[in-house]
Amino acid sequence: MANLTADRRNRMAQILLKNGSIKVGEMAEFFDVSTETIRKDIIYLEKMGIAEKNYGGAIPKVSAVEKPLNEKEWVHADEKAEIAAKAVAMIGEHDTVLLDAGSTTSAIAKQLTIKSDLTIITNSLDAAGILSESNHQVFLCGGKIRRSSHALIGGWLLDRLKNIRANIAFLGSDGFKNQNGPTTVSYDESCVKSWMLRAAEKTYVVADSTKCTTTAQFAYADWADVIGIITAGDHVETLKEMIHNATAVIDATNAK
Repeated sequence: MANLTADRRNRMAQILLKNGSIKVGEMAEFFDVSTETIRKDIIYLEKMGIAEKNYGGAIPKVSAVEKPLNEKEWVHADEKAEIAAKAVAMIGEHDTVLLDAGSTTSAIAKQLTIKSDLTIITNSLDAAGILSESNHQVFLCGGKIRRSSHALIGGWLLDRLKNIRANIAFLGSDGFKNQNGPTTVSYDESCVKSWMLRAAEKTYVVADSTKCTTTAQFAYADWADVIGIITAGDHVETLKEMIHNATAVIDATNAK
């Protein structure tokens, strides 16, 4: 019995971190147990620092371990592809584009391979690798490698960004629940994002809509600092209510 309980709680934690939320009723049906059992499981996950109770279920706790980038890429992959399609459609001919590191910006890099004649500046090892054989001028900003996100960070990079001017920037976020703007789990990456924002004429946050149910330690902008957020998924309306016209919410769901 103890093993069954442990296995169920481990599986619930995986579902929570993958989907951004769990509901008591859905979990009770999925595991074929009572709703009271699921509520006890959530209390246990909360004590373990993984979950935070909310109405009808739970969301990941802010301090939960950051997932590696290669794992994030498979979470909400369809939504990220839709966001990427909308983002790429906003780029003009011969634009200079700033891409930070993350699974959603990597999705943008993949779709940029079908375009040509852009100047793309990034601190993402993954984005640079994806674009290395493309018909663009691609610049990888130097710095220290942050292993979990494959991002380059640090003073060398910030010095370069201070001398860059771009037409448009796309920045990811780890969440923004109860925040006045987008956040990230890494202080060093928050500094990079802030300087990219300053370097661009227009900046968009790119994040699937479940990010309105999570947050992180370091804010890198206020909503008023960005043109809009490009998003997709089941929580778009909740996200709109949360932001309250502070910036444009661009729903990329079913984007072509």
